[in-house]
Amino acid sequence: MAGDDIRGAARDWGTGGAEIKKNRVTVSIMDEEYTIRADADPEYVKLLAKAVDERIRAALATNPRLARSRAAILVCLSLADELEKLKGRYEELMHMVEEAR
Repeated sequence: MAGDDIRGAARDWGTGGAEIKKNRVTVSIMDEEYTIRADADPEYVKLLAKAVDERIRAALATNPRLARSRAAILVCLSLADELEKLKGRYEELMHMVEEAR
């Protein structure tokens, strides 16, 4: 899937047509290659892809009859859950810092 942008097109809006330097990184997820364009460090993009690949493979190992697309959706939901919990924890910690001042 050439041209995928992990940072999202929405952030690029409002740049006044200015090109943001993007790295092109080829990664493998479930034995399929994807070329990702991102302003993130290529090694970081590879790390993310490896984590996604491992999670999808683990989901499929748990339930081998699960379709790959459903495994990917379950992984996305799991990652979204982790993100929301971390956001909540971050807000709690920031509130504690503000109270301590």
